[in-house]
Amino acid sequence: MSSKSGARKPWTVLAYTVADDKGGGNSLDASAQKELRSILHAADLFGDVSVATQVDFKRSPDGVFRGVVAEALQKRRNHRGFEAVRNNSHTLWGGIEARLERTELRVLKEKVDLNAARSTVLRDFLLFGGQECPAERYVVFFYGHGYGPLGVFCDADSSGANEKTMQLGGIADSMEALGGRAAVIVFRACNVNTLETAYQLKSAAKFMIASQSVVPIAGIWPWDTFLTGLLPGAESGDVSLSIARQLALFLRKPAHREPYTVDVPFTLIDLEEANAIKRPLKALARELVSARDEPAQARTAAYSRALEAARVGLPSVHSNPGDPSLLDVPTMCDNLGKLTRYPAAVPARDLGAAVHRLIRWHSTPEGRHRGVGLFYRPVRQAQLDASHIFSESTRVSDDRHYRNLALSKDTGWDEIALNPLPLG
Repeated sequence: MSSKSGARKPWTVLAYTVADDKGGGNSLDASAQKELRSILHAADLFGDVSVATQVDFKRSPDGVFRGVVAEALQKRRNHRGFEAVRNNSHTLWGGIEARLERTELRVLKEKVDLNAARSTVLRDFLLFGGQECPAERYVVFFYGHGYGPLGVFCDADSSGANEKTMQLGGIADSMEALGGRAAVIVFRACNVNTLETAYQLKSAAKFMIASQSVVPIAGIWPWDTFLTGLLPGAESGDVSLSIARQLALFLRKPAHREPYTVDVPFTLIDLEEANAIKRPLKALARELVSARDEPAQARTAAYSRALEAARVGLPSVHSNPGDPSLLDVPTMCDNLGKLTRYPAAVPARDLGAAVHRLIRWHSTPEGRHRGVGLFYRPVRQAQLDASHIFSESTRVSDDRHYRNLALSKDTGWDEIALNPLPLG
């Protein structure tokens, strides 16, 4: 492959990092900088892979930066809202450039304050990455806080509640900028691996790698290993599976997942299989809503117990990092599928079969997290107190966002997710 300016390479990594969060918690800045260095240095080691990145730090006063590492950079030009800066004008970029041997570094800085949680900002970055680092296929990496089906990232300085967190629909729309060449979306963000995410992104990429659990800040992912599989002619599925397996091996070392004492579950999702969950989930939602409207019946209590038993995580428990507002879908399907005297058993088993095809590979098949989650509002006080996804203070706006998800509109799951069955 020619490295002439403008030539399309086999692979490019597009890394979008937002270190801000909704509250005053620990900043991701230091970890995000280390991750960024790892990605760009790995690209330098394997010079045939280019990287374009955008990073928004929480505490840094310097604003939003874009960086490009490639064998041959495009003709230098500014992009909307950004201008070129000297690489050594910032300690992060200067340190990265000093270690580059095979590639060049180009850095741009925002001219105006950007809200990194807005989908238009993400879309503009993806267009930028496609122009600066044209490729046959892209690995898109998202780093930041995750809030399950309610979105990812946060820009605490933004105005307007609807713009503080990037919704799943915004990600899906933004991915259109890559013209269908996204091979895999990789999330280093908590609780993103849900049916809602997979269904929303079903046309955005071929595969998705994400966790239905809490993702630790500890450990800088092994990008030098990930990039070894980005070879000309490599199948997208093979590349995605290689990244997922290498990540699982990395996370098995306790130092890479502190403070959690168990493996962090990651799953490779085949997004092309996501359409198959629509019919059985719609049928299941219809039956559960019907049962909720007749709470005196025994089936309502049976369904409620089956759903409650599929809540498998508490974020404050280091031996079981998850969120009580998410059901483990394979567990839910098994629980309901055993209730053969009730109508929910059939769609539950059908949904389980569809989810089995959706899950291309799962890192911890014997764990309590078995591959993918699904939102179901917590009802017990302990669950409400522990959830990082659900908040009473933002319930009205969050419910509105949830109802606008493609999964809600196509299956009606929001009718049960936002109004759970009474406890049996």
